[in-house]
Amino acid sequence: MEDSSAKEMESVRPNRPRSSSADSRVPARTGPEKIGRYQLCFELASGGMASVYLARAEGAPGFQKLVALKLIHPHLASEKEYVEMFLDEARIAARITHTNVCSVFDFGEADGEYYIAMEYLVGEPLSRVHRRVVANADQRSSRLLPARMARVIAGACEGLHASHELKDSKGELLHVVHRDVSAENLFVTYDGAVQVVDFGIAHARQRVHHTSAGQVKGTFPYMAPEQMTAAVVDRRVDVWALGAVLWELLTLRRLFLRDTDVNTMYAVLSGEIHPPSNHRKDVSPELDTIVLRALQRNPDERWQTAREMGNALRRFLAKQEDLVGPAELADWMTELFPRGERRKQELMEIARTTDGTD
Repeated sequence: MEDSSAKEMESVRPNRPRSSSADSRVPARTGPEKIGRYQLCFELASGGMASVYLARAEGAPGFQKLVALKLIHPHLASEKEYVEMFLDEARIAARITHTNVCSVFDFGEADGEYYIAMEYLVGEPLSRVHRRVVANADQRSSRLLPARMARVIAGACEGLHASHELKDSKGELLHVVHRDVSAENLFVTYDGAVQVVDFGIAHARQRVHHTSAGQVKGTFPYMAPEQMTAAVVDRRVDVWALGAVLWELLTLRRLFLRDTDVNTMYAVLSGEIHPPSNHRKDVSPELDTIVLRALQRNPDERWQTAREMGNALRRFLAKQEDLVGPAELADWMTELFPRGERRKQELMEIARTTDGTD
């Protein structure tokens, strides 16, 4: 979602009519409700399993911290399967400490409510960045677009690699796999950072909840072929998804999405995958090669780790005439969302000063 570390949801309820500028959207104000030590301020998004709020953590006099508080829906709180999945997400994400992964500060239960307290990210989901580029002719035609998109995915590669390399107290890999990498679950902040969010269906060796045999989990247009056939999955399914996301960012087209889920699955399993340069001439052969290797249907022929893919993207970026780093991404975000950061800062100020009684 646009104001937190979870997915952007277009169904967020505004407390005033939407204007023609997406930068001016305001999320729904909540009532005076507290969950443990967290004062809920604004509802930011609501999905099938949980809602996310901008909340204020309260402690000793004078201390407060704004967080994105994810709450499992009340009607699911009594369902063991959903509670296990929710808490597994928290346990996995809380163990990952990396600049390219959204931080989890706290999780647990209070007054019958299960919650995850996450870093409140001041930025936009990559899906919204993508839509803003598509809607702007100057952005679509910018010669910097391939490098900008490569830089974003290079950051995501590092965040996912850190997740994949997570170990237990004995130094053994936990075999974490995100399984739901998409532009909705990658976030670009206004200071130019890239973060991976939402480990809600991640797979790990120490999960409490285990997927039933034959059950498919993920987002169809970004699922690797082996995910769709319910085969054993490993970190390389996330590499495939990164390749699919980068293909779409470069071409400003959808790669596998079709009119039905069945047709989408068929496209993933057997549809032809053209080089991005077929649709955008300023995509270099080197970038074509990086993307197409990530999209090899045989996992053994892909990049074997997200870091390998990220290193290839950084080598590509190092050869470019124009520098594209965090500072340049920050400037680009301001171009795309001229009032976005200011609006979020205003929202945060309201959240800091509300007394929870209005």
